[in-house]
Amino acid sequence: MREKRVVTFRMAPRKSKRQGSEKEATIADGWRKSKLSESTISSLVDHRLLCPRSVVQWFSAEGHDRPYERIAKTVIFKSFVERGLGIPVCDFLRGLLFFWGIQLHHLTPTSILHISIFVHLCEAFLGIYPHFDLFKSLFFLNPYPNFSNVATVGRANLELRFEMAGKYILYNPHHQIGDWRSEWFYIDNHAPSLPDSVPGPPKHCHEWFHHGYIQVQEEELLQRIAVLKNNGVTGAMVAFSLLGRQIQPLQKRYHAGFE
Repeated sequence: MREKRVVTFRMAPRKSKRQGSEKEATIADGWRKSKLSESTISSLVDHRLLCPRSVVQWFSAEGHDRPYERIAKTVIFKSFVERGLGIPVCDFLRGLLFFWGIQLHHLTPTSILHISIFVHLCEAFLGIYPHFDLFKSLFFLNPYPNFSNVATVGRANLELRFEMAGKYILYNPHHQIGDWRSEWFYIDNHAPSLPDSVPGPPKHCHEWFHHGYIQVQEEELLQRIAVLKNNGVTGAMVAFSLLGRQIQPLQKRYHAGFE
């Protein structure tokens, strides 16, 4: 007769909901606890980079682990405002977000700077509205860290196409911008509104890399940019120009830079 043995099973310790939510909030999608105080946001208003609270209804998210968005609220980063973003956003940026199928927080500060410089270059130096096809021929979105594993916050990085580097104005933006992901706050999603907030990372698609064929008009504009470049116009010069005018190029405005 076989001897009977008592077999016991030990269950693995449960992970607390708190531990799981913290991991999801900080590692899985890249959100960091906001450390941006109300006084720091007010300093953006003092420097005329952000409209007063009475106009755009912003408020601090200091201490929030991740966004808890309310109806008609969106999240904005301090570094985006410092690089030309304003609410409500201009039609050009809004169109790009819909074209790429992404949300504002998917981009990086450097991406915002690229778009700001391009918009002001078109308006103040070329005397035209921002040209969508010219922009596509110059830039593409690059998923980070790779195609199969794209994080949520700041993981769609706008880059200048290698073959277009010699045809565009020169500038070398800083890619290391400290802990910018922890400097975010809430603001009303004013009309014309940004795309609805959808959880999760951006989904890369054909439009991220779409180049298209350079048409006659784009070729003429590239030749005009080459003339500006030969005359010493750089990205830094364009940035100083928009700062001197005290405008946010990515904010919806009544008048373009050439008016």
